Amino acid sequence: MRNRILAGLGVAALASVGVAAPATALSSTTADIWVVHAVPGVEVDVYINGDLAIEGFDPTTVTPLVDVAPGNYVVDIVPAASPAPATITPGSGLFGTGAGGADIAANTSYTLVAHPDADGDFVLTPFENDLSAAGDGNASVTVRHTAEAPAVNVVALPDTELFSGVVNGTGGTVTVPAGTYDIQVQVAGSDPLAVAIDAADTVLEPGVHYFLHAYGPVDGAYSIIPFTIGEAAGGIPAGSAGLVADNAAPVNGAAIAGAAALLALLVAAGVVVTRRRVAAER
Repeated sequence: MRNRILAGLGVAALASVGVAAPATALSSTTADIWVVHAVPGVEVDVYINGDLAIEGFDPTTVTPLVDVAPGNYVVDIVPAASPAPATITPGSGLFGTGAGGADIAANTSYTLVAHPDADGDFVLTPFENDLSAAGDGNASVTVRHTAEAPAVNVVALPDTELFSGVVNGTGGTVTVPAGTYDIQVQVAGSDPLAVAIDAADTVLEPGVHYFLHAYGPVDGAYSIIPFTIGEAAGGIPAGSAGLVADNAAPVNGAAIAGAAALLALLVAAGVVVTRRRVAAER
């Protein structure tokens, strides 16, 4: 499935909720890449340009930030095997970018999310991370609908609608005053109101970018897979069910550039992979 593109991923893949990283200084020669595993119940292996890059990648896992050289990458995702083959034919995975690959550009931050679409089929969706300054005293919140579910609305209770009509594979970004919020994800158009996820007491700290990814259900419950980029990380509860969104119509705030056709995973350098752990040396 892919060429070895992993560059300096010098940490084990992080487990689910509350992954945090310092604010990024984007480079004119590299791109920043995060990878989110939002396919419920399926452990996978990830190949880049045909070479094994991540082995034993567990659901709800987020890889740490990696710098990537710009270029075209073919990413394949396959059910985990033991042992995993060192190489496969690029484009032959269960799902991924396809043999044509996808381009990534320098000086840009991306998240690559493996997830079910609204019908339960597995897809790989790239999102461009909006790292615009939120302004003094504000936090930036990006929500991405990467769960098997219909369109949703995202509401900060009691009555502030942040996003409306967000469909699977899309999302958006809003800027809000830092503070504690009760956030609900509601199925759009449902009557009576159906709450997909209820994340009470969500703490948003100033100067931090929060990225929330809907997870589920296939055969389980909804929840959120979050990570943050910034100098502090507030508390993001996983919630009691789950759904979120990316690249839809934010009612407040600017829309993010969402699923641009830029996809890839880590960058080329030596990759050392162990089961349920990823370590790389530059």
